[in-house]
Amino acid sequence: MICVRSASLRTLRTVPFLRSSSFSSHQPNAPLDLDKSFRTILRDIDNSITEKKAKGHHPLPDIHELTVYPTESAPTELSHKDGEPNPRAERKSPAALFGSQQIGAIVVPQELQQSIAALISDSDRRLLRRDARRLFNDRGDDNDWDLALNVHYRSYKQARRHAERDGTAFASVVLPAHYSAIYAVLHHVKSRLGPRWSVQNVLDWGAGTGSALWAASYAFQKLDFLNGEDEGRQGTLSSTAIIKYVGIEKRDGLVDIGRRLLEDIPHDSLNISWQRKLHHDSYSQPHDGSHTMAISAFFLSTLRTSLQRKSLVKEMWESGAETIVLLDHSSPVGFQSVAEARELLLSLGRKEVGDHGSEENMTSGSHVLAPCPHDGVCPIHRSEVAKLVCGFSQRMERPPFVRRTKHSGVGHEDIGYAYVVIRRGSRPTIPDVKVGRLGEVGRRQMQLEEAKHPIVELDLDGGDPWTPLEPTVASTSPEETVEPHGRNLAEIDSLLKAEASHWPRLVFPPLKKSGHVVMDVCAPSGKILRMTIPKSQGKQPYYDARKSSWGDIFPHEPKNPPQVRFSQNHQVGNDRSKAGQVP
Repeated sequence: MICVRSASLRTLRTVPFLRSSSFSSHQPNAPLDLDKSFRTILRDIDNSITEKKAKGHHPLPDIHELTVYPTESAPTELSHKDGEPNPRAERKSPAALFGSQQIGAIVVPQELQQSIAALISDSDRRLLRRDARRLFNDRGDDNDWDLALNVHYRSYKQARRHAERDGTAFASVVLPAHYSAIYAVLHHVKSRLGPRWSVQNVLDWGAGTGSALWAASYAFQKLDFLNGEDEGRQGTLSSTAIIKYVGIEKRDGLVDIGRRLLEDIPHDSLNISWQRKLHHDSYSQPHDGSHTMAISAFFLSTLRTSLQRKSLVKEMWESGAETIVLLDHSSPVGFQSVAEARELLLSLGRKEVGDHGSEENMTSGSHVLAPCPHDGVCPIHRSEVAKLVCGFSQRMERPPFVRRTKHSGVGHEDIGYAYVVIRRGSRPTIPDVKVGRLGEVGRRQMQLEEAKHPIVELDLDGGDPWTPLEPTVASTSPEETVEPHGRNLAEIDSLLKAEASHWPRLVFPPLKKSGHVVMDVCAPSGKILRMTIPKSQGKQPYYDARKSSWGDIFPHEPKNPPQVRFSQNHQVGNDRSKAGQVP
């Protein structure tokens, strides 16, 4: 040992810039006696780091609840100077911006995070981890969690013994994910209908711990709060526009946890009640059911028989709600439950129209608001591919308690869901004009074409010496050149809302190739079509297709006839999902 230390000291003394007075001084942390050249290098590095911090240091913004991270489809993207609109955000056409999801990763509200964190702190964390794995991860893979609660106990006494533990595990793992999916659907419907869709009463079947309560409360905020002077404020449960919430739930353990989450949060203006079965005298609504939304999220697939599911859907229809929202897991079982409920609600609407004897009554009947652009039979549900589902995905920023419960360091989570939104009344008619098809890309292309001088030739036969030929115009889409002038933004927005009910929706992620984009869409004809948008169709349609994403509705028509992949009766063409690769 002594020989090794002596050799190490001799080696350090031979290095010129590591000679230290600590070897000869008894003072702790004595300063190093560095070589002059090495000291100069360190001083230059310090100066460069200090200068870089002084020029480019910008404090990170605080993350608040409901913070939506801007994406390529966000219409409110601003530039970094003078508040001028970002040219990149204006490149997409207004119609493509309207058809995009317009939402990024969702952050769970701070009120909800604090309530769940307090609930977890009062419980045994090791037992919570064990219950979460037992309920939602029985395969033992920490990267494969199932958000469906399908546990069934042998007796009522056993179910009551596990009720509180199961509810705590549900709130710590499933509640944030369900909140994100429900909020994404409500946000999309709000962007489609605009301010004229106001919800005051919410009827929630299979309420669980109140996922739809939190999502609807934050999705519908009071107008005076949203239009306040302080734009940095975030929504709260006390500032919601919802007046009455009725949760229908028979699982007492989940109801108890849902009530505990609301104990320390002020919600004086919101009347919340939990019932085992809906009592019509417990809420008041207008005769036509306006301002009332009936919702059932991730509950239909937990019912054992189709008779139970039909009974629940009929009860939602008989509630008189103007809008009915159904969500379930993006799985074959969940999608089948949503598709069957969709067919039942549409048949009930047609029966109501037949009973009235006329379709002129705007409040009778029903139509699909989202995601389908038609009211016919779902072509994917009736296809021959058993594992093919019409599902979508929403990203959520994982709260700290979710990462700790799942033992995962990943900061985000993608929630798959299938949904349908049914609205009473007939589907809006298609406007006679098409608006919003030109963005910055299309306008720039038209300016370049107008700047081109026409080719002229000299006539030597005594005629007009300068006979201009017809200008050569690059190939553009016919709809791109039709942009009515003299319309204000409100009129254009109203026309886009009516048009959007008949635009095809991307049911799979688009295939973005070199020179063209391939999109599988659900068309208004009730078929799954494969559209190809080539670069030769025009810069604006091609740019909008390049920036499209899974779940968007696409306003441009294809240049060439699309290929039919699925119809309402049979499967057509080659399906890339036969091997079970469902997006």
